Amino acid sequence: MKIIQADFYIRNDKREEFLEDILPLVAAARLEEGCLRYDLYESVEKKNQFIMIENWKSQQAVAKHNQNPLLINLFGKIPEYAEKKTELMMTEKEE
Repeated sequence: MKIIQADFYIRNDKREEFLEDILPLVAAARLEEGCLRYDLYESVEKKNQFIMIENWKSQQAVAKHNQNPLLINLFGKIPEYAEKKTELMMTEKEE
């Protein structure tokens, strides 16, 4: 299983635009083949810090997800939305 964590640090004035782009992505990703889990959380301590946790069956499923137009759109806008650089962490867990 592939596990991806993305930490987003969003500017306060871009919060609503970020959510308008990311929430449809979450819904669509959950329907993708090979998606085991796809969740977005917001820190209770730091407003506008979001954490995406993704669990994928295989690297092939991740590669296909990376072609999702909603994901491509979001990452094209992240520099505009971000207060600081998005942090990505990828790990693998044996099933």
